[in-house]
Amino acid sequence: MNKFYAGLMPNPERDEAPEPLAADGAPAAIVWNVGSVAERLGISPSTLRTWERRYGVGPTHRTAGGHRRYTETDIERVTLIKALIARGAPPMEAARVAQTTAVDDLGTALVDASGDDHGDDLEHHQIVDGIIAASRDYEPDRIRSLIAGALRRDGVIGAWTGVIAPALINIGREWSEGRLGIEAEHLTSEVVVGELRAHTRAAGRLDSNGPTIVLASAESDLHSMPLIALEAALADAGRACHVLGAQFPAKALASMTANLRPTIVFVWASLPRTEDDEMWQVVTSMVPPTTAILGGPGWPDRPDARGQATVSVSLESTVARITSLVG
Repeated sequence: MNKFYAGLMPNPERDEAPEPLAADGAPAAIVWNVGSVAERLGISPSTLRTWERRYGVGPTHRTAGGHRRYTETDIERVTLIKALIARGAPPMEAARVAQTTAVDDLGTALVDASGDDHGDDLEHHQIVDGIIAASRDYEPDRIRSLIAGALRRDGVIGAWTGVIAPALINIGREWSEGRLGIEAEHLTSEVVVGELRAHTRAAGRLDSNGPTIVLASAESDLHSMPLIALEAALADAGRACHVLGAQFPAKALASMTANLRPTIVFVWASLPRTEDDEMWQVVTSMVPPTTAILGGPGWPDRPDARGQATVSVSLESTVARITSLVG
């Protein structure tokens, strides 16, 4: 079937109208099928079925035809699970709380669980565990909530050191050991980048008339997340910068530096660079007023050959070095 027309066909999971329920002359109540609940709450139907199958949280009403339907109370319990998971609770624990909460207490529990302080009351290791679990379950909204909460509470340096870097390292380890798919790693990385950029935008308009700071990754290096994290951390410090992104050519960096004469040039290298590498030659030949700062494990270990270049070993030390140089 043509995909365009297929999209217009009725979907029994999504398009079936909620059904009124009346018993013994009582006012009709509305019950909902799984597709309607999924659309209403922004949860995939497969996730709802998984929660029902694994944890017993699901529709409790049956129609005359034997079809299972969600009542409003059922939906409140599912919403509570979603909110608790977004705060970092393991799905099984979230389901236990939702199942054991009395009907009259569900409203209060939802208010408590749905606040904007996602992760504010969690230790770093709990947030990391929550991110890994959400990656495994392909739940970007849950990852986003935990990352955003850590950034609000701890700032970029604290969130990066305590939450983001450990989570990404552990996810990478699980992938290398075959316990997690590469798609989970990519999903998490994309969410992290999005939240770091959102954090930078939330800093408002930064003063771009001060010392010029340039951030780039070396030629053939695909990694740009360290640059985005540094940009966000500098935004926390009130500093604007130029982010040139991944795989920036050495010749272009040399030309830009000669014309712009920036105060700081930060270059990230994840892949090994040799001493005859063109980017290495560019960064080690920079002269005042430009200081080159090198990040990442790819640079040659030759302190005597670095000239004006200095090596950064962490996000915190990089920000401290830059802020000290730009005054």
